[in-house]
Amino acid sequence: LSAEKLTELITQMPDGYRTVFNLYAVEEYTHKEIAEQLEITESTSKTQYRKAKAYMRKLIAKELKQTIDQ
Repeated sequence: LSAEKLTELITQMPDGYRTVFNLYAVEEYTHKEIAEQLEITESTSKTQYRKAKAYMRKLIAKELKQTIDQ
């Protein structure tokens, strides 16, 4: 998938997932830094990131399936 398509998929994530995903995966903050910035626990940051990755996998799989089916 193109970077543009991935960015579009990221915007479809729920706000909490997207925020933690962007801070961790894109901006390279640690979970500790994210927790402090968002006033959440470090474990919540890790959980949100794990859920965001799973959510993205589903969105990517759906997108790829649609591409193949066309």
